[in-house]
Amino acid sequence: MWQCADAVLFHGGTGTPLTHYYTGDAVPYGDSSKSKDGSNPSDAYNYYLIHEQRWRSDAVLPVSLLPATEGMTARSHQRIRQSSLGLDDAGMDLQTAQLGARAGQEVASTATLSWLDWQLPFFVVLCALVGVILFTFVILLWLRKQMSCEKDTEDGDRRGLVEEGAAGPPEKLAKEIRDPVEAQWVCQPVMKPPVAVQPTRPVKLSPALPEVMTLSGPERRPEPIRIKAKGLLERRGSSASLTIELAPAPESPPSMVTPTRECTAEEFLLSAGNVLSRAQLCKVIKDPSALHKEFWDVPINLPHKVDVCGSGVKNRYGSVLPNPQSRVVLPGSDDPLASYINANYIRGFDGEETRYIATQGPLAHTIVDFWRMVWAERVSTIVMMTRLHEATKTKCELYFPLEKGGRLHSGSHTIVVNSVESKDGYTIRELELGFEGERRHVQHYWYDTWPDHAVPQAAGALVGLAAEVNSSPGPVVVHCSAGIGRTGCFIAIATGMVQLLRDGNVDVLGILCQMRYDRGGMVQTAEQYEFVHRALCLFEQTLGNLTPTSGD
Repeated sequence: MWQCADAVLFHGGTGTPLTHYYTGDAVPYGDSSKSKDGSNPSDAYNYYLIHEQRWRSDAVLPVSLLPATEGMTARSHQRIRQSSLGLDDAGMDLQTAQLGARAGQEVASTATLSWLDWQLPFFVVLCALVGVILFTFVILLWLRKQMSCEKDTEDGDRRGLVEEGAAGPPEKLAKEIRDPVEAQWVCQPVMKPPVAVQPTRPVKLSPALPEVMTLSGPERRPEPIRIKAKGLLERRGSSASLTIELAPAPESPPSMVTPTRECTAEEFLLSAGNVLSRAQLCKVIKDPSALHKEFWDVPINLPHKVDVCGSGVKNRYGSVLPNPQSRVVLPGSDDPLASYINANYIRGFDGEETRYIATQGPLAHTIVDFWRMVWAERVSTIVMMTRLHEATKTKCELYFPLEKGGRLHSGSHTIVVNSVESKDGYTIRELELGFEGERRHVQHYWYDTWPDHAVPQAAGALVGLAAEVNSSPGPVVVHCSAGIGRTGCFIAIATGMVQLLRDGNVDVLGILCQMRYDRGGMVQTAEQYEFVHRALCLFEQTLGNLTPTSGD
């Protein structure tokens, strides 16, 4: 088989380029006999039927068969064949390069397909994972919503029980039902302004009422606990409300109304209480651990911030701030900072509004604000429960003259000491406060025998001081250093003394909760809470057989 490659053959003065072709199996066509001149048939013109095999894209006849080779010698034919072989090597190189390029393209295409084949499952898996995560998140949100709805429902049920005065753990209720007690209905009058009312008829026990509890015990019966039923409607046409008088067994603890743990601090402070009779008041001080536990269950209710820009410079302690709902606002200025003072109104017995004002010990730059408050609120009594310096620390700035006849100017106010009287444990000064030509008298009580980081050993002096202050009109300004610890003790003692005189019982826990609702942190330690009970027990012993002063 012959192979021809890119030769230029001339026929009739013209050249024709030849590309690569394979020519094989050339079969002669026509007469195979000798030519007329007797030469070899191979040198003569013969016609061949060529079976063409395509190499690239087109076909060309072999060199020896083209008409352009006519007249050439065998040597010329040999040279053409040799050159064709050389050209065939170049063609083979070109073919190899083209095949390599095509192979590279096929490899690149295969790699691209492999990358797509690997990437497609990865994206499918990634999308599936994202879907699972989103579905799980939605399920968690739904479960959280369901739990919050159930919790709100339970809180609403508990709040209803607290408002009805029946909140408490089921175990306590079951225990109270098991304890043998005797119940009877009594009529307790409620103080109201004198109005013309019709005489009320006594409530008679109906024999049809079921006997709830019976008492089978020792012959001596303790004094009853009187618990006011909160939220009961008054009977029509009568000024007396309905109360229940219970006589528990001798060893049973005092009855107390305590909200559940799940309620808010505000709900706790508005509903908790523990009414003690005079006899029970003196018994509870024998168990200090129970009093301490009762104290630590009460929320502190200290606010975290005050919405008055720049008020921090007027606070002695950054953690002791006034509660916003009862904060004292100084008049005479539209500037919130100029009208700010760290002080709160504190309710007295039976919810008496603005009976006390609890405040911190004045700072050097807040003495003017202190006297502005005293003048604006028409204060007649000031009680100071701290020394000026304790343990090398300044607890309060001196805001009044010490000696008789001393004079002090504070802004537009003038303070003059008219008299000084020393008593057992405290000092009384009669101050004359002047402002713009008007003069008022203010009684200043300074209790300076309270030990640092402790409570007084004896409560007699403090009880005597509270008795004097209770006879003064309000509001009464009470302060120590922070305005919550000793201040809270004094207000609790004074309020409890009034309750003992009027009702014959006292609710120290309820007094504490009421004070902390008005100003957070009142009565700072459990020892102070115990001291309040001891002071009230001491006052109770001075009452003797005095009957309560509450009347119609």
